[in-house]
Amino acid sequence: MSNPRAWRAKKRTTKPNARMKRNGLFLDAHPDCQRCANRPSREAHHELPKGNPARYEWQFMKALCTRCHTEEHQRLAALPVSSAK
Repeated sequence: MSNPRAWRAKKRTTKPNARMKRNGLFLDAHPDCQRCANRPSREAHHELPKGNPARYEWQFMKALCTRCHTEEHQRLAALPVSSAK
């Protein structure tokens, strides 16, 4: 089993759960930020909402640095919410 860098970096008091392992494996496979390509990726961004069964498929994820991940969530928060009629 791979030991993703997210939990190699600092000591943990508990064992990593399945989500941490899955995201860590994704980040190990994508070491550079997929948005700016200037910094190492630190966070996995999910493009599908929680509850979607395909959320954890790699085609719907981006490996982002912390700055780009924050900017992505700020951009999404600024979008108007469309109401389904």
